[in-house]
Amino acid sequence: MQNNIQSILAKREPKTLEQMALKLAEETGEVAQAILSAGNSSGSVYKKLSMADAQEECVDVILVALALFEKLSAEDTATEATFSELLEKKTAKWEAHMGKDTM
Repeated sequence: MQNNIQSILAKREPKTLEQMALKLAEETGEVAQAILSAGNSSGSVYKKLSMADAQEECVDVILVALALFEKLSAEDTATEATFSELLEKKTAKWEAHMGKDTM
């Protein structure tokens, strides 16, 4: 299912790689904006956003990132395997570093 979503998104997306990277940055900013507003941060309260809005923006980030990954993998015939391998590698790295900063 994951690969189907990525493939559909990438094929329908007319943006260039550069435009998609900028879109990803924009969506990431919207996550930050929602979290600042939900936390009543000075200058952001008027937006009246909630953590549910932040979650929704996170999904936008994921969708743009998946479409971008698919476009970057245009030459890779094993995109799903590549994604799974990288996800496993990065998850292991995150787990290895979790808690080290607090010690």
